Amino acid sequence: MDRADAILKAVQRIYDAATSPDAWPDAVEAIAAAADGQRGSLLVEDQPRRRADLMVGWRWDPAHLKRMSAPGAPRTAPWAATLPLGRAVRSLELKPESDFIRSEFYNEVVRPNGDFFGIVALVQQTPTHSSYVAVRRVLGAPDFADRDVAALQAVLPHLVRTLELRRTLGAADLRLAGTMAVLDQIDLGLILCDAAGRPAYLNRRAEALVARPDGLSAGSAGLAAALPEENRRLRHAVAVAAAAGAARPGLDAAARATAAGTRMRLSRPSGARALLLTVIPIRQAGMAERRPQAQVAIFIVDPEHDSTPAPALLQELFGLTAAEAGLAIQIGRGDGIQAAAERLSISGNTARTHLSRIFEKTGTGRQAELVRLLVQFGLPARPSD
Repeated sequence: MDRADAILKAVQRIYDAATSPDAWPDAVEAIAAAADGQRGSLLVEDQPRRRADLMVGWRWDPAHLKRMSAPGAPRTAPWAATLPLGRAVRSLELKPESDFIRSEFYNEVVRPNGDFFGIVALVQQTPTHSSYVAVRRVLGAPDFADRDVAALQAVLPHLVRTLELRRTLGAADLRLAGTMAVLDQIDLGLILCDAAGRPAYLNRRAEALVARPDGLSAGSAGLAAALPEENRRLRHAVAVAAAAGAARPGLDAAARATAAGTRMRLSRPSGARALLLTVIPIRQAGMAERRPQAQVAIFIVDPEHDSTPAPALLQELFGLTAAEAGLAIQIGRGDGIQAAAERLSISGNTARTHLSRIFEKTGTGRQAELVRLLVQFGLPARPSD
């Protein structure tokens, strides 16, 4: 398999994981293979709790993987804080070889697997979570070449999109027997369609969105955006996603991999905030088995929909008291602490005391950071133009 085909395969496996958490090991294997690595890993770490929300290791020693998955394990190097967001770098660019060999990270995390050289990337960072992907070679193998770094870099945007979807979908496996019932419960619109944009399935949220219609409609010719230019972009995004998911090795593999996933905004004639779409391929081996004509999944965020996280969720996630969770939600509505205090019928001093504890427990330091954090638990990260 040549490099372009390997990158395309990695992209396909990454998007498989968007609809089935069980597909992450295959995705990590394909990512490592694309970068010509001999081992691979993916980590999503809850930093305040020092807990791995997701830890996948390809060709890791099982006992070592279990140790590294335990709460409090030293999964990341101290110098990981210097990693540039969204850029793949060789590990020895971050730490000189002599220092790396003497480091606790090498001796406790890397060496037990028999590894040495690596490429690593900080995929995502939020106030509470950091996500990393790493590809390594065994001790004695040569360092990675520039083309290997470029291969890992090529898959990073697709990994970002899938991890954003994971945050909203949680552990929902969209390939299980109860799939359609599950799809009606997720806090996103979801449309499965063919390469021409003709819907094969809409969940309840998507049905409500296209029924208006305001920004997105569904007719006999398929999905359509309200504005002609946005409609052309939507049709193109669907077509290239379908092509990316098709099993056609060697046919424009590099271009198909690059264009596989798209994020876009659709304007709304009503003047409401734009719909936010993520368009990804789904393969016949996965969720599309239940809708054979489906080749593409479109996830839709409606910013006008109230997706404020429930107080109980904030209490469970961050250990907030009921009063603190209530204040956090009020702050998340963007009106400031004084307005929040008035709505809750508490004094400004009490509100400030609660807010100080909320900052401490959530790892935030400013109201703007807290608002962003609440958005991340109520809605997926909003795509840019």
